[in-house]
Amino acid sequence: MSEAMSVGALRLAVIALLAVAAPVFGRRFHTRGEPAVRPHHSSRPVEFHMPPYQPKENDAYVCTGIKVSDLAGTDATVWVTQYRALSDADTAHHMLLFQCDDLTPQQRAAGKWECGHHGVCQNSQVMYAWAKNAPATKLPDDVGFKIGGTTQHKYLVLQIHYAHPLPAPDTSGVELMVSEKPQKYQAGIYLLLDGSVVIPPNTPVTHADVNCQFNGENTLTAFAYRVHAHKLGKVITGYRYNTQNQTLVEMARGNPQWPQAFYPMKHPIDIHPGDLVHARCTFDSTGRNRTTRIGATSADEMCNLYVMYYTDAEKGRSAFACMGENVPELTDALPANSDQPLPPNPLLEEHAKHTHKEDMYNVAATGSSAGAADMQSEQQPEQPELQPIGTVLNPDDYEPGRIAKALGGVQFVHNWGGSAHTFGQAVAVSVDLSGNVVVFHRASRAWSGGSFNGNRLRDTSSPIPENTIVYLRNDTGEIVFQMGARFFYMPHGLTIDHEDNVWCTDVGMHQVFKFSPRGGDGTPQLTLGTKFEPGSDDYHFCKPTSVAVMRDGSFFVADGYCNTRILKFGPGGGRPVRTVGRASSTFAIFGSLLGRPPALDEFNIPHSLTLLEDRNMICTADRENGRVVCFRASDLSATDVTINWQRSRIYGLAYSPRDGGALFVVNGPNYAGNKVQGYVVSVTSKSVTSTFSPDGNGLSNPHDVAVSRDGSAVYVVELNPRKVWRFNVAAGVAGGVQDPTVEFVKSPDAAGDDSAAPSLSGHAKLAMAALFGVPVVLFVVIMAVLRLRKRNQRRRFFLHNLNDGPGHRKTLDSLLGTKSRQGFEPLATQDLDDDSDSDVEEFIAKIKSRT
Repeated sequence: MSEAMSVGALRLAVIALLAVAAPVFGRRFHTRGEPAVRPHHSSRPVEFHMPPYQPKENDAYVCTGIKVSDLAGTDATVWVTQYRALSDADTAHHMLLFQCDDLTPQQRAAGKWECGHHGVCQNSQVMYAWAKNAPATKLPDDVGFKIGGTTQHKYLVLQIHYAHPLPAPDTSGVELMVSEKPQKYQAGIYLLLDGSVVIPPNTPVTHADVNCQFNGENTLTAFAYRVHAHKLGKVITGYRYNTQNQTLVEMARGNPQWPQAFYPMKHPIDIHPGDLVHARCTFDSTGRNRTTRIGATSADEMCNLYVMYYTDAEKGRSAFACMGENVPELTDALPANSDQPLPPNPLLEEHAKHTHKEDMYNVAATGSSAGAADMQSEQQPEQPELQPIGTVLNPDDYEPGRIAKALGGVQFVHNWGGSAHTFGQAVAVSVDLSGNVVVFHRASRAWSGGSFNGNRLRDTSSPIPENTIVYLRNDTGEIVFQMGARFFYMPHGLTIDHEDNVWCTDVGMHQVFKFSPRGGDGTPQLTLGTKFEPGSDDYHFCKPTSVAVMRDGSFFVADGYCNTRILKFGPGGGRPVRTVGRASSTFAIFGSLLGRPPALDEFNIPHSLTLLEDRNMICTADRENGRVVCFRASDLSATDVTINWQRSRIYGLAYSPRDGGALFVVNGPNYAGNKVQGYVVSVTSKSVTSTFSPDGNGLSNPHDVAVSRDGSAVYVVELNPRKVWRFNVAAGVAGGVQDPTVEFVKSPDAAGDDSAAPSLSGHAKLAMAALFGVPVVLFVVIMAVLRLRKRNQRRRFFLHNLNDGPGHRKTLDSLLGTKSRQGFEPLATQDLDDDSDSDVEEFIAKIKSRT
């Protein structure tokens, strides 16, 4: 009996000891998410900390990442239901928690990395944000962020912004409440942000407006919001416009100088597909004697509205984003009190300055039984009563189809100053964060038939001596800045990213470069490829054509002329993390005569790239196949978006999310006689809504196109004439055109599945190839003879007599004595320019190599 009692006493003592020790050691055990043995469905806290880091300078952005399975101690899917910051405003300016698909090998090896300019992770999505001593955030019952397990979000990354140096290393972090119990609803963040507002000095009111049409497939139920700005931010408001009943309701009104927590909405607000969302940031620069812009440092400003929502747990998405003012009519219709600050609240303002107490702004409803289905919160900080706003927009402006119609009305701008400049071969154009038009040109150098020996540049003795990158004011067109002298050999692609960095490709050097804004000190921040060495492995390019950069720092390269592939890189470069593309086969070049169009990943010069980041898509101008092909940006898998231009070449494309999303596409010279012009393609309605060219007379040799960040202006550069043109995009003007050369099709399977297409047997293909080989051989012979005779005066005399007059080259049909052109397009592997016959040279070389 006594022995049994002593054993029982010993057990009680052990239990008591564990009970006392658990709070002491629990935090350490879960600092990096070590596994713990717990009931299968129980909620449990885990902590995610920054490894010891001591910032030595102002405005340091540092990231650390962890695998979800390591943090949660399980390979199963887990749901995050609560967040609590483990820091204070004296240490960290703000913290962001991202869910990510993956980390780069360099990030995994480093443990922590600088992420102010080099990206956070692969396919990052914000799931929590904290600043100014904001208290913990608890989600409603039945709602959670879904991570790990079967989801694509296998990693979490914590980003901390340290505004000032610290006297000792810091290990700030965040505590998450996780559970393996499936929740009824999936939580997500809808981020609205502005990147272009300029705040003048000593100005009491400056607005930054952001709005978009919601293009998701499932309704979102918004239930909480968080605002973020720096010292000049006075109030941030958010609205939802219902396009069915034409009503505008206020979702959010927050003071960015208060603790930047997620505050609950008084009532959940549904955001339906097709609805419009809007954020307005109001700044007061009184007392500041300098201009302020959006930027990453505490001396800059930000305009961010985070709307937390829940949606279908299986079909819904966990993140959406909106950037820029895409529906100006909605801005004009905002209520008069849209910039009215909240009443002073000394308690919250003091709370934002000092370490917070252990309290919580619960974004769930009052009471433990309240969940997402019946949530009504009474814990929102006291605000002035908001009266229903009612209908504020003319219903006639939002009848079905208005968004697509608004893409019409692209008008040529006469006498724009930028068009008065004469460049070298103008090969690329982009727009920086200030709205300047940035032109990439070849100055005194030209790409002609003798520029390359195979894929190698013949003359590598010296770079182009003149500036090759020119910044033009978007309003007057005057030159404001130039760069790039004595660096490039054969410029081709140019992109300005969301941080104003300058990305370039050089087809002569076979390299890709990233420069700081406006070139910095002239030294690239990042260089990919080996100078003058073409190749097809992970560390070489062969005449790369274009770059597209995501907001998380990941980027894509079109390795176009030789390798016919698209590569995705992580923020730091290194080896590509995804690749898609293969050369078009001889059968594919001959087209439908041999049974099928090219497969989705069967490129024939991917010449230009553009990102549709709000749709998770990357699209390429597949030049010689005459089409635009789109892939998922996350993994380069197939989508169902392919647009074919019959018997055309597609040189450039750009995207604007304005009015539901539009692609601006330019075709180029072609042997079918199709008009050379620009096209506006609605991504939503999958239709051509407008065409554009100077006064409708067509373009000559367009090479690239760019659209302003607000979607109101389009710019086109041409090889010859060597000009840049501006077009204005008018909103609300009825559009919609029928173009028989444009076809919207379901994309072939990325793996090249031909099962759905009619196919020919091997003997039939050989027979077709033999029949087709006769005109091909004849063509080669004729072109070879012409090539030998094209010498100085004899060349001009011969062309004059052979063609239909000066400057008009006979088509292949007339040379072969046939009118049928179906299934065959001459192939050019460089820029088509009136002063060069290198198209013929390289076409012959390619036919020889494949036959």
